[in-house]
Amino acid sequence: MARILIVLRILWTAGAQRIAINEYKWLKKLGHDPKIIFLRATKTKGYEELLKDIDYRVIRYGHGVLTPLFYLPTKLFSPDRGIESTIDLDLISKIPKIAKEEEADYLICHDQFAGIGCYQAYKKMGVPYSVFIHEKLVNYSKPLLGNIINDLERKVLSNAKRVFAITDKVAKTVYEKHKINAIPNYPGMDKISETSFSKKENFLLAVSFWDYGRRPWDYLEVIKNIDNYKLLIVGNWRVKKAKEDIIRKIKEENLNEKVELMEGVPETKLSELYDKSKFVIRFGYGEYGPAMTIIESIQHTTPVIINDELGTAELVNKYKLGLVTHGLNYNEIKNFINKIDEEEYENLQKNINIVQKEYSWENHAKKLIES
Repeated sequence: MARILIVLRILWTAGAQRIAINEYKWLKKLGHDPKIIFLRATKTKGYEELLKDIDYRVIRYGHGVLTPLFYLPTKLFSPDRGIESTIDLDLISKIPKIAKEEEADYLICHDQFAGIGCYQAYKKMGVPYSVFIHEKLVNYSKPLLGNIINDLERKVLSNAKRVFAITDKVAKTVYEKHKINAIPNYPGMDKISETSFSKKENFLLAVSFWDYGRRPWDYLEVIKNIDNYKLLIVGNWRVKKAKEDIIRKIKEENLNEKVELMEGVPETKLSELYDKSKFVIRFGYGEYGPAMTIIESIQHTTPVIINDELGTAELVNKYKLGLVTHGLNYNEIKNFINKIDEEEYENLQKNINIVQKEYSWENHAKKLIES
């Protein structure tokens, strides 16, 4: 039995955190002694149910005195993310001490920035670690600072026992940048539920942790073109002004009857929405990650509508789990939705059943600890 720390920079309702919680559950079932370390907690609500019966530790609640300083380089490289996405180097530097206090045998670091602290723990105490990459790696091109980050990232990944990537597309970017072979390790897609076409409502469900980079206004363009359907925009907002802008746009375009914003949704309610909605819709813009809402949609046997930039596009195309559109082809989306009947929907759900059996959380967890 190994003492395994799963390390994340932030506690909020995003994909990496949901993955880590499932990793915790399955590592425990496999006989290990896991614990989740959140370096910083935010005021975001909605994760309370997820953390029930989870052994976790938060190092700091809210921002620190150095947050404005660390936010400057964060904003330079990720202008759409907002201050909550700040890379807290003061907290990251505490990971070696935390690993010692928790008597860790192994560290699983969710993203390369958390990996900086895990690399330090390895150099100081010899604690092995792996790094899980959730988004495509890019070359940081800013003078001087970009070179420093690129070199540090290379050290973190090259010294890791293993490097995992959330999708094949993300793994490819790791190799292209650093010539390091990352292991694709999709989240589990074990079946949770299945509801037939006739028992669902005419909902298009869009779930994300919203900011300007997620372009919520594009979903309004979709629903404007589709009769007899309602768009549910569900999730918390990383950038408050983005929420204010979308509320204003909904009013300006008289879409109040066709669009509903839902924030702070508990897990039980979110699960109900997956079962009620006929389709889950999600667009990615250079993300290359899977979008956890697509993973959860598959678990609820609900067909998806995505664009080809998401990391799950190949999976959806290969198994015919819904529609993959190139760019934002509103007419294609409209025609796809309008042509689906009970029989077509049942066929899509049968395809989803195949994926549910092939990709499990147990296999995901086992891959993390393979020797």
